[in-house]
Amino acid sequence: MVYEKQLSLIEANLKINFEGKSLKFIDPIYRDINRYFLPFLEFIKQIKGKFNITRDKINIRFKHKSPIYINYKTDNYKFTVINYILYLSLFDICTILNAKSSWDYNSESISLYWNKDKSEIYTIPSGKVALIRFEDVTAGDEYLSSDNLEKFRVIADFMFSAGVPFHIAWIPRFVDPPNSIDNDISKHYSLTNANFLFTIEYLLNRGGQIGLHGYTHQYGYEVSAEGTEFNEERNNDEKCIRKRVEAAINTAKKLELPFKFFESPHYAATEFQQSIFEQYFGIIYEDCVGIWGDKIVKSPRNHRTLYIPTPLSYVEGKDGTEKMLDRINNLDEETLASLFYHPYKDFEYITLKNSTNGYPLSEYSESSPLHQIVKALFDKKYSFSKITSLSINNEKNPPIKSFFNLSKLYSFLKFKIKSIK
Repeated sequence: MVYEKQLSLIEANLKINFEGKSLKFIDPIYRDINRYFLPFLEFIKQIKGKFNITRDKINIRFKHKSPIYINYKTDNYKFTVINYILYLSLFDICTILNAKSSWDYNSESISLYWNKDKSEIYTIPSGKVALIRFEDVTAGDEYLSSDNLEKFRVIADFMFSAGVPFHIAWIPRFVDPPNSIDNDISKHYSLTNANFLFTIEYLLNRGGQIGLHGYTHQYGYEVSAEGTEFNEERNNDEKCIRKRVEAAINTAKKLELPFKFFESPHYAATEFQQSIFEQYFGIIYEDCVGIWGDKIVKSPRNHRTLYIPTPLSYVEGKDGTEKMLDRINNLDEETLASLFYHPYKDFEYITLKNSTNGYPLSEYSESSPLHQIVKALFDKKYSFSKITSLSINNEKNPPIKSFFNLSKLYSFLKFKIKSIK
């Protein structure tokens, strides 16, 4: 559909290559913050494509390839018109053409290639629900390197081909006060930030769903992904809570990223903070404070917001994978098979290569923790799901309610015992 925004002109030194050849555009390249827009029809011509336009429809043909049909007014692509020239976002061009990208920060170039990968998509029989979330994804540290972002796209390809939908806990603003870094990709343009946004869009296109993992996931002089943003002492009044939640939401909206959930950093939010969160979100991807358990529950306040726990926890330390596999193998029928995983842990299991014309190749070891976790859950007859596909009965869950009452009773008895002493 036609995208109506004020775009910025790109500096002339950004280079776009296709199949090893540099493309020289007559019309300039634009950007919407960190999303690139190319003159679409000129691009098609330069890569030896032919097109025919009939009203709102564009028919595109390349030799030895299937024809492509687009309705630029109704299809879910980011088209825009500048000075009577039809533009399309770089990511959408790659999607339509099934093209791979390789980003080189040193030469300030983006190289595109026809996708030659032969990936088989497996059909997984339905089974017990399993959930996986990629944790602490943010435009900083491991996730700005060109190689690492390419590896992240390789991970997304694996998940897609394996039939595993996944979730992305995204920290919208990366802050590192000790190093004077404050990176908000909805405000600050750079080639690295553009690559990060491109990669996030790629993950979403490969079966991912994105959520907001706080706003900065830190407090004061702490570094994002390490610090704690919400707890009894931090951002604990309604005004502060709303300010940070709304800042995270506005960042996602500005970037047009369709967030589906919220997760408080380190699960440290209080019951009051969660009561504010659920006024904004239909899904909170953590335990509901006061109703600790291994199942999905509805908020006892608005009876609408789902709280989704992660009883399998995450991979931590050198023996973390073995411990995770042990938890999976000993999982009982009543416990939700839900976990979170830091995707950078798999980067060392991916080797990037290039063919003679620069085509990006990769080798992804099946011994990686993520491969092992996915296989273990499949072996236990689980099938992965998106959290937006989940629901629970409207009736209150008796086991949860009983646990909640027992928890209150335990606290009361503990208090009485202390007072007797």
